[in-house]
Amino acid sequence: MIQITLAHLLKRCADKFPGKQGLVCEKGRWSFAQWEDNATRLAGALADLGVGPGQHVATLFLNGQEVLQTYPALWKLGAVVIPLNTRMTPREMAQVIDHCQATTLIYGPGFAQAVEEMRGQTPGVERWLACQPGPDPDLIDLMQRQAPREMPIRAREEDVACILYTAGTTGLPKGVILTHRNCLWAAVNLAQDSQFARHHRILLVFPLFHAAAFSMVTTSLYLGCTLVSMAQFSPQSVMETVGRERLSKLAFPPTVWNFILQLPDLERYDTSSVESISSGGSAMPQETKRKLKELFPRAKLGETYGMTETAAAITTLGPGEGLGKTSCVGRAFTNLEVLVADDRGQALGPGHVGEVVVRGPNVMRGYYRDPEETSRTLKDGWLHTGDLGYLDGEGLLYLVDRKKDMIISGGENIYPREVEEVLFSHPAVADAVVIGMPDPVWGERVHGVIVIKPGEALSEPEIIEFCKSRLATYKKPRSVEFVDSIPRSPAGKALKNKLRHARS
Repeated sequence: MIQITLAHLLKRCADKFPGKQGLVCEKGRWSFAQWEDNATRLAGALADLGVGPGQHVATLFLNGQEVLQTYPALWKLGAVVIPLNTRMTPREMAQVIDHCQATTLIYGPGFAQAVEEMRGQTPGVERWLACQPGPDPDLIDLMQRQAPREMPIRAREEDVACILYTAGTTGLPKGVILTHRNCLWAAVNLAQDSQFARHHRILLVFPLFHAAAFSMVTTSLYLGCTLVSMAQFSPQSVMETVGRERLSKLAFPPTVWNFILQLPDLERYDTSSVESISSGGSAMPQETKRKLKELFPRAKLGETYGMTETAAAITTLGPGEGLGKTSCVGRAFTNLEVLVADDRGQALGPGHVGEVVVRGPNVMRGYYRDPEETSRTLKDGWLHTGDLGYLDGEGLLYLVDRKKDMIISGGENIYPREVEEVLFSHPAVADAVVIGMPDPVWGERVHGVIVIKPGEALSEPEIIEFCKSRLATYKKPRSVEFVDSIPRSPAGKALKNKLRHARS
């Protein structure tokens, strides 16, 4: 049987489009043939150092050519890629390395100090490898010394491609086991249903320890798109890159889109090349959609709902679908099934709120070294997402909220997403989140946490009155606070657990 793995994708692009620009970043431009040659040479260097099939390799990189040639090199060898969250402290990274049982750590420029702090905390690591000169073997130098040679791909579809650690919005991060098959089917789904096209020049700003970025890369390689990678996000740099690189496709969580929309003089940026814009991480407020359509008049607007456990693909909302339908995240990808179930796992009919459960070839194998959580999440082949939602008569899914985030006040169920949608509609609100706080009378009360736009002013009574005229009385916030920023995961999801804990 013919095997197709993630390592085959770059080689296929090099064979079909050798001269096409495959990768652009701050340090240069590479054709697909050059990219594949670098990955093959790097695989040879890694093999000489003892890296082989099934080995767990932790990686610590910002976006750029170093990480994007390291991943395919490791997949050629059949190794398992475990990206470390660059925003973690060295102590937190060491805990992940220990949990995933990595025997090799590869790191990029800028992380030498963090690596030094980790060395004494990670006795299981046998190889410390750098993509820069220094005390550890320099993989870039070793790669360049490699003679060109054929490198057989040793991975198979059912082998583990990566272990991606969740953002930990409800507790400690969990290691999501994704096989090559899982990742490839996610790429097939996204390529088919989410406005990807072979001629696209796609911006990669999401950090590659996040499932959305990971799947954006694999989908781009599946089709042969050009990736334009940025190491760090800034709204101004993004908009300047759009015009300079003639970008075709942009994807960000709603929070990041809001940062971009707050830039002054947006009309000065050239957005004429952009054909597709999309969002994920959480449902996009209607007001944000309206403003994005003005900023990118030629672009089709879509949304994708996914999670790490599905390689970022569950449903997609195409252009023209769900217009004016708050919290609609579209319909299931072609090769995926989505149901809404009650607490007994029984499917609910249209309009009934329950837990979103999914089944398909891109659903994870399980959580690494966590059989109890795996058995709670995967039941009879279905992944229980922990998200609350409902389906309408047309098969469109609407997200209500996280199951654990639902607020019960005076016996009434209140979904924070509904209240947040109203808060985002206020012209002075830049960012907002709603959490439940203990209340001696009602059990819980609705509490709003708000970031005000620069130059604007708001008071608690003003916000409460604004919500009162747009929501049932029991749903309106009973208390409001104003903050400089809201803690969010790399996917843009508010860390509500952290907010509640800090206020308890």
